[in-house]
Amino acid sequence: MLEVPNLSAVLRGLSVARLLAAGLLLGMGALLRLWGSLLYPFLPFALCLAGAGTASVIFLLLQPAAGNLRRFAWLQLILDSLVVTAIVAFTGGPRSIFTFLYVLVVTAACVVLARPGGLAIAALSSLLYTALVLSRTALSLLVEPTETTALEVMTIFLNTAAFLVVGVLAGSLGERYHVMHRALADQSKDLSDLQAFKDLMFESLGSGLVGMDLERRITALNRAAEEITSYQAAEAVGRRWESVFGDGIPPDEIDLAARVEGWQVRRYEMRLRRKDGREVPLGISFWPLRSGRGELAGIIGVFQDLSSIKQMEERMRQADRLATIGRLAANIAHEIRNPLASMSGAIEVLTRELPRGGPHDRLIEIVLHESDRLNQIVKEFLEYARPAPLHPLPMNVGEVLDEVLLLLEHRALPPDLKIAREYDGTATARVDPQQFRQAIWNLCINALEAMPAGGELRIGAGIVTQRKTRKLEVWVADTGTGIDPESLLHIFEPFFSTKPAGSGIGLALVHRVIQDHGGDIEVRSEPGVGTTFTLRLPLAESARDA
Repeated sequence: MLEVPNLSAVLRGLSVARLLAAGLLLGMGALLRLWGSLLYPFLPFALCLAGAGTASVIFLLLQPAAGNLRRFAWLQLILDSLVVTAIVAFTGGPRSIFTFLYVLVVTAACVVLARPGGLAIAALSSLLYTALVLSRTALSLLVEPTETTALEVMTIFLNTAAFLVVGVLAGSLGERYHVMHRALADQSKDLSDLQAFKDLMFESLGSGLVGMDLERRITALNRAAEEITSYQAAEAVGRRWESVFGDGIPPDEIDLAARVEGWQVRRYEMRLRRKDGREVPLGISFWPLRSGRGELAGIIGVFQDLSSIKQMEERMRQADRLATIGRLAANIAHEIRNPLASMSGAIEVLTRELPRGGPHDRLIEIVLHESDRLNQIVKEFLEYARPAPLHPLPMNVGEVLDEVLLLLEHRALPPDLKIAREYDGTATARVDPQQFRQAIWNLCINALEAMPAGGELRIGAGIVTQRKTRKLEVWVADTGTGIDPESLLHIFEPFFSTKPAGSGIGLALVHRVIQDHGGDIEVRSEPGVGTTFTLRLPLAESARDA
């Protein structure tokens, strides 16, 4: 059985239409009576129409509580047929001018109940009309008799045939309407689902997407693009490309890229000044956006923030540079160490043979001191270049940090130094205790040397999630002199130091230790404000995989 879509709305429309029709017919009858042209009793006619209007109001009130709308529809249409029969009976029977109301009822039945319901109501209307005409004798008080029996029979057949033909035609049209309505509803749902799917894809992509018209005015911006540019979509839509993304790419290049056929799309790199003033490197490609007929409708740009990639490339270059320098310097240091030991031994023998208190004692003391210092630098470098094998153990990082700070407090510290502990001692990582302790110690010593007049040293640890992986994060921050951007690129290189007496091995050793543990190190510094070193290490349960 064909179900009528949105039957509740159709029944409400039917009740409203019935109410309006009853009011219109009642008004027409009142005018005819006023003019003296009414050929039938007005009171029964008015009562029938008033009953139809009252039923319409009742139907409108009862419909929300109706459990079975289809049965409710049958009840309305059967009552409509009875009301129309009464109106026809009171207004002349076979000669009534209101016989057309049966056609309206049959048409309404075809719309509400589809073809089978329409044919059933048409048959019911035919039976009621036939019974009305044939019973004219019994109803002589209400219906004026017709002139001839032949005319009565002809009227019955013609009207009955008309009702059935209307039922068939209107039923066919109604059925086609319902089928098309359902097909349209299904297509609308599919279109809505497709639009929702496209919107979900558009907003869920990790890459930034920007849509533009042919005048390079922005028409759309997805969530990733909002995060990269720091512009909200509502702010950017309607503005020109240059006002949001700058002039890093000439407009002619954008127009040319949008008209390239096939997959030979050029990728551009540019510097984007975000709304907050920060600059980020972007990699972007442009694609033509075409309509369903293949016409060029706009341009779409796909872009990514290259900051992490640029940092990774710089780290790789730095790692290659460090590896090359390390191999070369390790060989040189090894070759220097042997003759240095011979020189130190020879000077000690010479010291024993020379008389004490001579003018050369000070020079010999300087030579021995500098030899020991040079030997210590070579030793530290060899420890860096040829590290001892790791012996990682699950360690409570808070306990290691407490040991470092305890040793630090026994040194001569600036009087205005404040040490802040920002860890709770619950994080555990799998580290080599000796080497990890040495790395933290080196960072703390550097922080103290950057604050000769005092300041704040902050040491903390916590668990963070990075790319769906939980890691231990340890930071050492100071409020010292900071590091200039040029020196920041070389601080992990051996023998590079910003301190006059520094060996340049401490931070290189820290870098190597953290890398050996499968972690990474990040440094942020601003001259005159301070420096923060952040170490990220695998947690104890994932350190074996690292």
